[in-house]
Amino acid sequence: MLPIAGSLQFDVVGVAPVSIHGDTYYDLLVQNEQHKQTGQAAKLRVPSHALANGQPPQPGERVNLTFLMQQVTRCEVLPPSA
Repeated sequence: MLPIAGSLQFDVVGVAPVSIHGDTYYDLLVQNEQHKQTGQAAKLRVPSHALANGQPPQPGERVNLTFLMQQVTRCEVLPPSA
């Protein structure tokens, strides 16, 4: 379940752009450790204005997603771990 407010980290498995009434969103297919254990993933819709650097994340990247009322309000790509 997504938090009402707060942040969670996920690994991006897939990205698909979506246009809704002329606004661009991105459907992210993501996994956390629980998803990986069960072989599942979650699909989260991210508005383009929530992208920290203006570009959608790419599969294989790790992101920190900030939520408010269970909606993504910020998507930040994390640097690769050493």
